[in-house]
Amino acid sequence: MKEIKLIDIQVLLAEARNSEHKESYRILGKTNDYRIGAGARIGRSDQPSFFLEVLIYLCPDHVSVDIPLLERKLKFLKELTKRGYSTSCQDSNCIACEITLAPRNLSAEHKAIKSMIKRI
Repeated sequence: MKEIKLIDIQVLLAEARNSEHKESYRILGKTNDYRIGAGARIGRSDQPSFFLEVLIYLCPDHVSVDIPLLERKLKFLKELTKRGYSTSCQDSNCIACEITLAPRNLSAEHKAIKSMIKRI
């Protein structure tokens, strides 16, 4: 997985406060099969929340369906669900998995997800 940058909570928070949609997002790592990112949102009460998002691309760059690859991705998806991630289908042939976390837990969760990807 190509590492993009570390999580900077203060930058995420400042960008969210200054953005039109009150949200900011940083890609932390990606492959042809996955993308991991962290973000911040400012709620109606001006309270921030932080999240980690994992996009699982179901059939990237494949002409035919790769059943073993889909089985590994399903295993990963199940593990994310057990960890408390919400899931939703996206138009771009992927499943978005997201969890809200305390800012101090973002880096540890990011490391755990990278470890899961290597293991699966």
